[in-house]
Amino acid sequence: MLRGRSALVGVFLCYVCLLVAEPEIRSPRCSEDIIRRLRALINGAPEKNWLACRLYTPTFPDYEKCPSTTLKCFADEVKVLCEEWEVSNRKSRRNLNTMLQKLASAFNQTETDCRQCELLEEQSAEKFLNALLSTIEAINEKYCVELTANS
Repeated sequence: MLRGRSALVGVFLCYVCLLVAEPEIRSPRCSEDIIRRLRALINGAPEKNWLACRLYTPTFPDYEKCPSTTLKCFADEVKVLCEEWEVSNRKSRRNLNTMLQKLASAFNQTETDCRQCELLEEQSAEKFLNALLSTIEAINEKYCVELTANS
């Protein structure tokens, strides 16, 4: 057992290590889990024959101008899509919707002149999911890469 100065030096060094160690902080805008769930939906879509549902589909320029509004629209439409497809795993469906809503709240910017979801063009489920996937991938490219670059 350490005594006296040795013990004090040991405690001090542990304290310094704790202060210096930077915890890995994950950006709330980094959304790799959403991509996995989207790909699972897309992979399961052919067996549902894409059905005939049409969804309001934001574009990447919509996201650039109004990120929060665009992501909320995507979340609402994912909910509609899952109901149309009768996605059996309710927890998975709810989680994807919740994750998109949380991602939308990470962009707490004032957004003026944003189009309401119902004013966007309606497109097939396939085009909708691909637009959502490419938007989420662009978000990850911007926000997830910055984390690893700063480490």
